[in-house]
Amino acid sequence: YDSILIPLNDLEARIGELEDYKTSEIIIYCKSGYRSQQASEILGEYGFTKVYNMLGGILAWIDADYPIWTTSHHITVDEITDKKFELLIEPFLLHYKGCSTCTENQECPIESESISITSETLEQGEDQIVILKKYEFNGTVYEFIHTHTILWSYDKFTSNYNKSAYFISTEITSENFYLQYYQLEYVIYHKNYNLTIYTHLEPLNSEIYNSSFTYIKYTPANGKAITSMEFVQFNMSVILSQQYDILADIAEEMAEIYKKSEDLDLMELYYGYTNMGEGIGSLSELVKEWLGEY
Repeated sequence: YDSILIPLNDLEARIGELEDYKTSEIIIYCKSGYRSQQASEILGEYGFTKVYNMLGGILAWIDADYPIWTTSHHITVDEITDKKFELLIEPFLLHYKGCSTCTENQECPIESESISITSETLEQGEDQIVILKKYEFNGTVYEFIHTHTILWSYDKFTSNYNKSAYFISTEITSENFYLQYYQLEYVIYHKNYNLTIYTHLEPLNSEIYNSSFTYIKYTPANGKAITSMEFVQFNMSVILSQQYDILADIAEEMAEIYKKSEDLDLMELYYGYTNMGEGIGSLSELVKEWLGEY
């Protein structure tokens, strides 16, 4: 917590971000101490005078039973029984991997190529919109039809909050291509915070999803925001409502972790994750009632 994450391959390019700390004490750490040793040598070459490498990395720190306060975690969910799950919560640093496909003599392919995109609305109704998108890449134009259909929507308003949800089917077609996926977006505008839950579902067939990704963003109304990232990996198949039930449990677990901190900023995350858990739980109930087939 309260550290700067800079991948080793980016350190020299981002050295300017550390200019104000050139004479300050700097502790560098990575997973096992190898990359941090290299980073320490680079900082020394750039004139940083008080650089300390954490020998053995964060693994040695954990082995010594020292506490870790981080706002990024990797959470693994394993099934024990049909209704019981085991959560393994670890610092995300233990799972972080730098880019292995680009070397310092290569440009990232995403940055080195440009794609021109133009859009034209072909049809628009109350619950459906059809858009023609043209992608121009290396002199070749590719045309795709995007059909977005609202399958379900929900709105609720009170004196304390506004809640809205949309479940959308998207079909992308061309002459030799077809893709369908679903999007569920749930937004709460509360007097004390804003919460957005977005899920992308890509079906393998009518009953099984090939992949699922959920993004959750929480912003307190008082403007005192601190960024946290919790990456959740499911090691079993779950239906949509189960996924939200488990994510609500994870939010409660994270709230308890941050509650133990004496840092006031991290305590803000306790309140944030408590609110997140309640919001995710309410979405789970809506999914059970209206979207049980998914």
